Amino acid sequence: MKSVTDTPRLVQLRDGRQVTVRAVVASDVTKIVQAFDKLSADARYTRFMAHKKQLNAQALERSLHPIPGQAFVFVATFPASDGFDIVGAAQYVRADANDDRVCEFAITVAEDWRGSGLAVHLLTCLVRRSRRDRYGTMEGLVTAGNRPMLALARKLRFKVEPVPADASVLRVERKLVGAEPPGRQPMARAAPPA
Repeated sequence: MKSVTDTPRLVQLRDGRQVTVRAVVASDVTKIVQAFDKLSADARYTRFMAHKKQLNAQALERSLHPIPGQAFVFVATFPASDGFDIVGAAQYVRADANDDRVCEFAITVAEDWRGSGLAVHLLTCLVRRSRRDRYGTMEGLVTAGNRPMLALARKLRFKVEPVPADASVLRVERKLVGAEPPGRQPMARAAPPA
């Protein structure tokens, strides 16, 4: 059964532009590389917390083929002369192989799409979708200087905390109310005594 988050949706952003938000597909590879190449060095650093000149081939492959129930990737597309451009992407993956309750997220938005509300929409979609995969917590690492991402996290009720070993990075975390572990059903409530 398909969820609303599996169906491509046309979304109007607060600046009036419209994007299609959908799950990533393997044929997006060229467009993802193209989107990465358009990012400035600063934008790459805030997203990957490292100076990257190109995408890691293995990480790209994992993003194009997320493991159902453990990972998911959304892309936001906009019409272009060669078909479409990817102007935003958001994903989550299991944070720890030994803990199936915590996922880690990441968001990338093209520089000329920042401030449009796209990141808010993408992160909201990720939170909803991660609940479907029964995660109980979503977390991420954000550079301390990435004020827009920290503001977004706070707006969407993520707790922001320092990382003890590194003052240049903050951890954002949100409990996902209503998420149940895989294979577990919510406990039935006992009927009140008559």
